[in-house]
Parts: sequence; structure tokens; C-alpha cells
Amino acid sequence: MAEDYYKTLGVSKSASEADIKKAYRRLARKYHPDVNPGNKDAEVKFKSISQAYEVLSDKEKRKNYDMFGTATPPHMGGAGRGHSDFGGFDFRGFDFSGGGGGQAGPDFGDIFSEMFNFTKKGTTSSARSPRKGRDIQHQITLSFFEAIKGLTIPLQIDRTRQCHQCKGFQQIKTDRNTTCSHCNGSGKMKLQTGSMAFETTCRYCQGQGTFDSKPCPTCHGAGALPHSETIRVNIPAGVTNGSRVRVPGKGEAGLMGASDGDLYIITRVEEHEFFERKGDNLYCEIPLTFPEAALGSKIVVPTIDGNATIRIPPGTQNGQKFRIRGKGVPLLRGNGAGDQFVSVNIVVPRLADERSKEILREFETLNPDDPRKNLDVRRD
Repeated sequence: MAEDYYKTLGVSKSASEADIKKAYRRLARKYHPDVNPGNKDAEVKFKSISQAYEVLSDKEKRKNYDMFGTATPPHMGGAGRGHSDFGGFDFRGFDFSGGGGGQAGPDFGDIFSEMFNFTKKGTTSSARSPRKGRDIQHQITLSFFEAIKGLTIPLQIDRTRQCHQCKGFQQIKTDRNTTCSHCNGSGKMKLQTGSMAFETTCRYCQGQGTFDSKPCPTCHGAGALPHSETIRVNIPAGVTNGSRVRVPGKGEAGLMGASDGDLYIITRVEEHEFFERKGDNLYCEIPLTFPEAALGSKIVVPTIDGNATIRIPPGTQNGQKFRIRGKGVPLLRGNGAGDQFVSVNIVVPRLADERSKEILREFETLNPDDPRKNLDVRRD
């Protein structure tokens, strides 16, 4: 392995995509040529960092790198060693790049395309093709009422932005063509495994044999540069824990003309000491005196929009619920809001004088109802 990309970025081989991205951003901001004008060592370091990130941030390239020590599958040597299921045939006279060579028979190009993940033009399916930028996520914590009412917040985000020189295409045009070093200008690659050998189109120059472009010197072929900015994000009324608020085009930079990814704001909402939220409805508990419950009354109840008055009918029981329509959480989709449910908790008075006790004894005499008369827990 010519260079340890994991060591270059300062991460372990088991590092996650997020860890690799975080390490790249940190190092890129430190060694970027714009931050270190005229510093050749920083420029070389930035180029190494960009190359390492380009490989380790791509699942297919990283897999090849871990297996072979290079981002692309190596040429397979060893002609004539051992035997294979193909009976020792040499396929070097055939062109597997798409049915060439004038030979009749099956389309071996399709067969080996599947085996080696090559297209008929000889490139990998993901190479040099438009790639939409990755989406990024950012978590924020909101108070109960911020989530209920909604708000607009400033938010600083770190992401990559399309390189201003190559416009995300990673390459820039040159005045003269350069011979491809991988195929020595032939436009063909020879692959061999065991006793089987064949030719295919060079996937580096796509069969042209030469290059008319070179890696962009500004982003060193990455197509994007680290970028930090502050944006204003509108959080709609009614979000809850785990809501995803999408901000289009504020994710990682797209490559080869593709659009940028999106930013997703993930919300976490703090609890409230009085209201309990269940979906779009709110629940609360209100204390009620014994006379209010027995005789009925009108009481004032807090809501998210201020106080509201509700009627308590005579004979209200402990735990009975009352609904206040439209005083719940605003609906995220559509108009309107949920409801507020008020549960009453009857408070038994502490009698401090004999006269009050006497009144209650008289009340009990006038109302001899037994609330436990129907209780029967005996079993046959």
C-alpha cells in the first residue's frame, strides 16, 4: 500500500462515514492553500488529505482499497498458473469491450461487466458520472412553546460547496493531451486471472488513450471545498420529537453537474411542567374544590393561547375529563389544531373547625348514599 489513507486522515480502519467526513473537514480547513498562501508543504498535505477522503468516502473505492491497497481493482497477473473451469483457453484475441473482434458467439462483454463491475465502455458504474451530494443532518433542541408556535432560527452549518474553478467536475481542460499511463496510450487494459486472460477498454481514459484534462488544482480533483455558513431556518409550528425539517440544497456538494444534497433539521422538544402532549392533543389536570364539583361552577383553565373558561356541571366526579376544542397543537399538515383535555382533581378540604364538621355530618344524614354498596368480591 503506497499510502495509508486512514493514517493521513487520522482515523482507524473501522471509522464510520461520519468520522471520516469530520476528520477531512478539520484537516482541510487547516491545510487549505487559501489559508496557507505560498506554503508548499501545506499544499502537498492538502492534496494527500483530498485524495484520502475521495477514496475513503466512496464505499466501492474504500472496499477496493481495504482489499487490494488501491481504490481500483489491480491488474491480475499469473498467466498459465494453475487451471480453471474455462479449460485453459486464452481469450486475448477477443475484445470484450462491447462485441468487437469480429468473433461470433455470446456477448462476453456483458458477462465480464457483471464479474468486474465494468460497463461496456470500461468504466466503473459510478466513475465520472453525476452524483447528487449527500444529505446531512443537524439536531436542535426546542422548548415546548417553540415547538408549538414555530420560529425562525440562525444555524451555522459545515458542509462542502462546489469548487468554483472546476464547477464540481473535478477536472479542468488542458492545452495539450497527455498519454494515459495506465494503458500507455493504447486505450486497452489487459486483465488476467489463472489461465484466463482478456482485454477491455481502459477505464481510466475510457478508451481514448489520452487525457485532455487534469485534476483541478484548486480542489485537487475532489470537486468540492469545505465551507461554513450561517443560514436562517424556519421551524414550522407543531413539530415534535424526531420531526425532520428539510432545507433543500444545503447538504454536501453535488459532483459532475448533479445537485447538492439537502439539510435535515432533527428536532428534540423539551417537556412542559403543566401540559402533556400526545400527538396533536394536549392534556392537563386542574384542581377542583368539593363545592365546585358538587354544585357546579365555571372555572378558568390555562391554554397555549391564554386563559379559557369552562363549565363544570353539578355532580362532577374526580378524574372526569372535559374537552376544549381547537386548543391543542397546530397541525403540521393542513389547517386547524388538536384539542385540549382537562382532567379534574377534586381536593378534599381539611376541616379546621367544629362548625364545618357539623355541616358535613348534616350533609351525610341528608344524603345517605353508599358508594360501595355494589362492591362484591366474593367468589362461588
